[in-house]
Amino acid sequence: MPWRRILANPGFRRRYREFHPTPPVLGILEKVGARIVAIPAHFPAQTCHPEWYAMDCRHGRALFTEFGKTNDLVVLDPVTGHHRRVPSPFNRLACYSAAVLCATQGCDHHGCQDGHFLVAVVCRDALQGVTLGRLYSSETNLWTELASVHHPDVNYTTSTMAAPSVLVGDTLYFNIHGDIECQLGTLCLSMFEKPIVGNGTLVTVEDGGLGFAALVDVTNLTLWSREAGLEGAMGWTKLRVIDLKKLVPDGALSIPTRFEFDALAIPTKYRRLPPGGLEISGFAEGTQVIFVCTSVDSYMVDLRSGRARKVTRHGTESFPYTSFYIPAMGAASPGQGR
Repeated sequence: MPWRRILANPGFRRRYREFHPTPPVLGILEKVGARIVAIPAHFPAQTCHPEWYAMDCRHGRALFTEFGKTNDLVVLDPVTGHHRRVPSPFNRLACYSAAVLCATQGCDHHGCQDGHFLVAVVCRDALQGVTLGRLYSSETNLWTELASVHHPDVNYTTSTMAAPSVLVGDTLYFNIHGDIECQLGTLCLSMFEKPIVGNGTLVTVEDGGLGFAALVDVTNLTLWSREAGLEGAMGWTKLRVIDLKKLVPDGALSIPTRFEFDALAIPTKYRRLPPGGLEISGFAEGTQVIFVCTSVDSYMVDLRSGRARKVTRHGTESFPYTSFYIPAMGAASPGQGR
């Protein structure tokens, strides 16, 4: 049929991605078990890898580690299922945070999953009292050592492992205790401070700069933006406060009884929050979409439109997966179906 030939044409797919510059959120990558919860019904379900632990998700790629086994990293294209192993940069098992990103300068990241990528990791050396960094290139298949930063109090544990990172320009910001700034161009590590002490997550604000979001008063989400002051020093400016109680559906924050918990069949491992609690569980980089979880459900909230929708039956820490995806048509080749 003519419309099938149009949709299968590479030119149409390219123009579609150019017309929609921001990739949509296709699913939620749960940290434990490497399971992707699809949001659009047409997005294909992916194989679960219970031995993998999610570390990051960006530019159409997902990053995992076999923590507790080889400690190797795995870069996966969730659309095709193709993956590539990356040897661990450490001689022994270690707790670290990691990020994956496209390696092509000037790329619009509309369909670069098959291209070369970079993996950045930061890890604490407790004996030396420093934070170390490594940068991997899929083009050279080699790790490059980054300049270390002295910080004896930084703490990497399994609770901070796989904390979200944010890419702004050519700088990665790791949302961990002892927050680390990694400048990819100079291979330099440094430290920065968040606007408040406590739980929260790094985000990107509407102008593309670095931001921070935190629940400072039960259901009130506060957003900050990191900006340069009059003398050039970087500081945080409060942007706005959003009452999430007005965005999530009625009853989302109600306190379920023990019977209701059992009726929902929510596994005990997912009951991290106290009844009636609320927590930021993820953020879609380059968008104004955040994920919040209650004691029983997880919601995707668009801060720009003020709309919210339930995406899972239980709240769990996750990485939103964003990418362009057009289902392969009968007239399309596998390469054109991306």
